[in-house]
Amino acid sequence: MRHAIRWLAALVVPVVLLSGPLSGAPGGKAGADADKNADKNTDKSIRAGVLVGKVAAIYEEKRKIRLQVSVSSPKLNAGALQQMQNAQIQMAQAQARRDWNGMRSAQMNLMLAQRSMYTMDTKTQDVELDTVDDVIVRTARPREEFDDKGKVKKLTRKELEEMKGPDKKLPGYKAEFGDVSTDQIIQVHLVRKKSAGPAPKPAAKPKAKPKGKGKDADGDGEAPADWLGDNMPQISMIVIMAEPPSGK
Repeated sequence: MRHAIRWLAALVVPVVLLSGPLSGAPGGKAGADADKNADKNTDKSIRAGVLVGKVAAIYEEKRKIRLQVSVSSPKLNAGALQQMQNAQIQMAQAQARRDWNGMRSAQMNLMLAQRSMYTMDTKTQDVELDTVDDVIVRTARPREEFDDKGKVKKLTRKELEEMKGPDKKLPGYKAEFGDVSTDQIIQVHLVRKKSAGPAPKPAAKPKAKPKGKGKDADGDGEAPADWLGDNMPQISMIVIMAEPPSGK
C-alpha cells in the first residue's frame, strides 16, 4: 500500500500541471478564484492535488470510484544517444582536418540527435479512490433540456444561473453522485485528512514475528497499514468533463 501511495503522489503532480481550464467553467480571474476556493484547505483536510481520467468503475454503496489515468514520462532514446556520440566524433575529426563542410554536417547531425534524445512513454494505471462524505459533484457543461418537439432547448441566463446552484464560486453546474457513469472523463480534486499526523517510525528489527504482521501491504515494514489508510487521498469534488462517446 505504501508503494501505491508513493505512486499516486507522483502521479498527481504531472496531471495537475497538464490539466487545463474546464469547459463551461468561469473564465479569467473568476475561474481562477473558483478553482482556488474549491481546493482550499479546511480544518479537517488539506488539498492533495487534481487528477483527470476515465471512469473505469463506480461502487455506489462504498462511494468509491476506479479511475483510469494515463501519465506520460520522458524515456531516453538509446538510438539518438548513439547518433549524438557519433556526431561528436565526426565533429572532432572534421575539426582536425579543418573540414568546414564536415563540421557543419556533424553539427546538423548533432542537433537532430539532441531533438530526439527523449521520447514520451505513456502508461495507463487504474486508481481506486474513496470520496469524502460530503463530496461535491459538478458538470462542466449544463445538461441539455428538450422542448415538446424533441429539440434541444436554448437555456436563458437565469436558467443557467439556477443550474449553477447557490455557490457560484464552484466550477460548472450542480450534479449528483448518481450522474457519474463509466467511460466519462472526470476531474477529481483530492484531499488528505489532517488528523492522520506524521508517519509513525517503524520498530527497529522486531523479534520473530509471524510473516505479514506488523508490516504494510507491501511487506516492507515501513509504516502500519491503518496509518496508510488514513492518509490515502480522498475525492472532495468531482467535475464531469465529458460524456462517453455516442454508442456506449
